[in-house]
Amino acid sequence: MIDIHNHLLINTDDGPTSKTEARDLLRQAEGQGITDVMITPHHHAGFHYTPKGKVFSKIETLHGIIEAEGLSVNVHHGQEIRINEHIMEELRDGLSTTLNDTDYILIELPFDALPPYYEAVLDELIDNGYTPIIAHPERCRPIAKDPAILHTLVQKGVITQVTAGSITGDFGPELQKTGLKMIEDNLIHVVASDAHHAENRPFRMPAALDVVRSEFGEVQAEAMQENAWKIFNDEKITSMVAAKEGH
Repeated sequence: MIDIHNHLLINTDDGPTSKTEARDLLRQAEGQGITDVMITPHHHAGFHYTPKGKVFSKIETLHGIIEAEGLSVNVHHGQEIRINEHIMEELRDGLSTTLNDTDYILIELPFDALPPYYEAVLDELIDNGYTPIIAHPERCRPIAKDPAILHTLVQKGVITQVTAGSITGDFGPELQKTGLKMIEDNLIHVVASDAHHAENRPFRMPAALDVVRSEFGEVQAEAMQENAWKIFNDEKITSMVAAKEGH
């Protein structure tokens, strides 16, 4: 199982604050059958500024923990980039990075209001050969209110990622309802953990996939896992599963 969105770097953003907390997260990932984790610290989000070089230096500590603990999980670099007008520039300058040097780039939209330039930035990324992945669109209120916004982006070729905790109901019934409706409407490609802490914000990947399996069938759950593999292996995502079984 592949996780494409989480916050495991120590003392970097709002993730773990110690080696012990990071170790617990890595153990949890392994215990849930996750083999590869794309580390995605916040970049350009509030006070969180985590350029590519910092990601590479901080990830070495995680490699050390994995080796010392004899864990079978692997970690890879990435960022969760809050949408801004300088993403292409920072990619060229080596300040921003894609997920493990693939063509996929994880983009976060603001929760309360979409900036007027958001669609132009996504278009620019696509035009330059990148595939934007919108992180947790179920948490973006303008999109939750008007799913046609997300439909337009998906039609352009944008990929979407729902958070495991939203699907399991950990973040409340409204986010769960919104996330499940987005899956039913064929607007979600992949589920990811957005893990921050082993107890407060855990991985929850198998539990979320169980909900997807229960609500939409095995084919949908397998498609989401396959899409995560495709992202990890820099392969094009070409299909989605549209409706509940029996509909």
